Order: sequence, then C-alpha cells, then structure tokens
Amino acid sequence: MNAAKELAVGSHFGGVPYLLDAAAAQAYERGVKQPQRRRPRVSIHTDRAAASRAGFAAPIAGGEQTIAVAMQLLVDTFGERFLRGGGFEVALIKPVLFGDTLAAHARIARAEEDRLELEVWVENQHGAQVLTGTARVRGTQQ
Repeated sequence: MNAAKELAVGSHFGGVPYLLDAAAAQAYERGVKQPQRRRPRVSIHTDRAAASRAGFAAPIAGGEQTIAVAMQLLVDTFGERFLRGGGFEVALIKPVLFGDTLAAHARIARAEEDRLELEVWVENQHGAQVLTGTARVRGTQQ
C-alpha cells in the first residue's frame, strides 16, 4: 500500500465483493453457532420457512458473518497496524439475505501520527448499507 495514500484524509479502500450464498452462510452458521455438541435448530438463519414466517424473503446471515466481511478489509488493508492496537465499533443496520453480495468499504476520516480513524461500512448488491461503524488503526509512528 502507498503510505502517502494511506494517510490521506478521504482515502477510500474497498474490499472484494463477497457472495453470501446459502452454502457460505450455512457453513458459517454451523461452525460458529452450532458446534457438534449442540443439537441443530430451525432458525431464521438456516431455514427458509422460519425466515419467511419472520417476514424475510430468504434466510438471513448471522451478524458475525457480515462483521467478518468488514474486518477482512481492515486486515487486508492495514495488517498488523489493525491487528495490534486497532479497534472496531459497528452496527448492523439491515439484514443480509442468502444470495446477497457484500462489499466492505473504509474511508480515512482523520489521520494523526499515531492513529488513523476510519469510517467503515458494508453495502449489499443494491448499494444499501447493511453495516456501518468506525475503526481505529495504529499510525506509522508507533
């Protein structure tokens, strides 16, 4: 990454689009929420009928999976500067349905010697934000 661009207020970073299809969402759900010691359950995250009864057009992804898409952009872009001393605060603002394609974005809102402050968001294929928040990354002088 170009250090000059990295420190410029307003610089935008975008992640690779991620298709959250049923297989990806279900694999994530099983690994995170349903370890082998627990009995599988019918939920809006895994069952089309349960999601429909709750008013959704399709099962919805677990929030952690949407957060992971945003986190991956920060790790890919800033590496150790994010992993060692960074921070992340987000809100899930719209459900992510199976079949949605997600794209994470970050923009530098403030740059200081020891810290960058970023605006972070994830959009679906329709351009609707599904996650919004802020992140902090260590600056180059630490």
